[in-house]
Amino acid sequence: MIRSSAPTRIDLAGGTLDIWPLYLLLGNPPTLNAAIDLYATVEIRPRKDKTIVVESKDLKLRETFPSLESLPDNHPLELVLRALKFYRPARGAEIVTDCQAPAGSGIAGSSALNIALNGALNRMTGQRYKNRQLIDIAKNIETQVIRTPTGWQDYFPALLGGVQAVLPTMTGVTSRQLPIDLDDLNRRFVLCYTGKPRQSGINNWEVTKSALDGDKGVLQKLSRIKDAALKMERVLDQGNLDRMAPVFAEEWTARKTLAPGISTAEMERIISAALREGALAAKVCGAGGGGCLAFIVRKNARERVAAAITRNGGQVLNFRFVRRGLRVREI
Repeated sequence: MIRSSAPTRIDLAGGTLDIWPLYLLLGNPPTLNAAIDLYATVEIRPRKDKTIVVESKDLKLRETFPSLESLPDNHPLELVLRALKFYRPARGAEIVTDCQAPAGSGIAGSSALNIALNGALNRMTGQRYKNRQLIDIAKNIETQVIRTPTGWQDYFPALLGGVQAVLPTMTGVTSRQLPIDLDDLNRRFVLCYTGKPRQSGINNWEVTKSALDGDKGVLQKLSRIKDAALKMERVLDQGNLDRMAPVFAEEWTARKTLAPGISTAEMERIISAALREGALAAKVCGAGGGGCLAFIVRKNARERVAAAITRNGGQVLNFRFVRRGLRVREI
């Protein structure tokens, strides 16, 4: 049996800019994020026959297929099925997936699951691919599934853990791990789930198309997000975590201008309540319209902020930042 797990993430600054070819239009800015211990997990039990059984615990779905060749393209478990088609294991298998991130939370649960799945299937089929190649494979599979442009940033914390600066270049996308004191970072953050998005936030395709069409308004908004990302990179490089909050707030202010549905009245109510109790800044995780809000809080104010969030309808998620990324074990 093979077991794998990969962490989700909180994006700190620069999301959306990691989508090809947006970063090429903006001078290849960084995206900053940090891995957290809400894990996606995969368990594979090889079978002696060709039957493939796929179970998603978090989606409460279980399907049985007679063979690899019988796997459909359009299916609620398409991410798993497309990964199976790519790796083409010689035998059947029972695959069980799960994710601790709530549905639509915006903390990259599907990308973490994608990396965990690729890690497990790569081990099952003889480790034909190096770790870095798993990012390319996972990104391509996800694009096939959701049929819209996808960014790079979510795969790096899932694979590598820690605090990452995801760096697009003319020869490819790389990352570097930032030497941040995670205990200090943990004391400064609160994560809140506001519920599954009822409306879409950022539409990646519309933003990308507008930028490619030369829409000056969209390009200016993306440039403001870029400025915040560059500032966040400098702050993290210097290890001066006291300076994170103003940049976090600046990124959120810029991000809200990209589309009208990124923030909601419910989210703004929770943010206002948290700010009154000692939060210094807040920002949505992922595309917005719901999902998770991350808060940077004053030291010793975490409990007051968490209570304010709960009173106003938010669900506080217990988490810690972690250095570990993808882990694959054979049992």
